Amino acid sequence: MASPGYEEVDHTADIALRVWGKDLQTFLEQAAEGMYDLVGIEFAPDSSIDITFDLQQGPSETILVDFLSELLYLLEERAQVFHTFSFDIGTDQISIRAICSKVLSIDRHIKAVTFHNLNIEKTAKGLEATITFDV
Repeated sequence: MASPGYEEVDHTADIALRVWGKDLQTFLEQAAEGMYDLVGIEFAPDSSIDITFDLQQGPSETILVDFLSELLYLLEERAQVFHTFSFDIGTDQISIRAICSKVLSIDRHIKAVTFHNLNIEKTAKGLEATITFDV
């Protein structure tokens, strides 16, 4: 686990992604990038929009699922993909400022981000987890 990142891992029925990062912010960014890579998004690079949304504080697994679920909702409902994030982590909530672009096409759709076997582990190099997506 030398650098932040992600990789698709085999799963019998759904799709899964192993994600790692040095801290919560990097971990969430890599999870978003990995999810977008799984669905195969083409976006219009000249259509940047600034957006802010909030998540409630809680266990790391809940924050991860809520974060990816919000991104998935915005992808499916508003055809927006996010590629730059700024996090303000407070006591009660996390404010996320992001830059998004308009989606031109999606190769594969994800129905939901799941809690199936989700456990974010703290390692000497940061955070790591395998996320399962319902397709």
